[in-house]
Amino acid sequence: MAMSVGRRGLVHFRASASRLAVASSPAPRLAAAPLFCQPALAVAAAARPYVTVVKYQREDVLEKLNDFRAEVFSTNWADYLNLVYNVPFWESELDKLTSIVQPYLHEPEVGAKFGEVQELMDVLYQC
Repeated sequence: MAMSVGRRGLVHFRASASRLAVASSPAPRLAAAPLFCQPALAVAAAARPYVTVVKYQREDVLEKLNDFRAEVFSTNWADYLNLVYNVPFWESELDKLTSIVQPYLHEPEVGAKFGEVQELMDVLYQC
């Protein structure tokens, strides 16, 4: 009986000593990889130009221009909250329209409509 108590005490002492050793040892630190060993994905992604394969027909571009002009023109420009909520989305839509209208800017109807939309946005910013 005394032997089993002694064994239990010894086993308990070894287990607690190993826990203390693990707790007191410093955590292993991972060394940062040198700059030349890190992947160059960020550099490659930053240098990549904007390329799109989205193509819009002339009628689709005119429809989008007309819809955008009607939405901006028909909103209440005196409603501050409405403008705070909608202008960021309109700016994003105008950027998208600017890119899709480029192939058709030489045409008189599309060029005139896009000029009208740009003037509308300039007037909105002035108000």
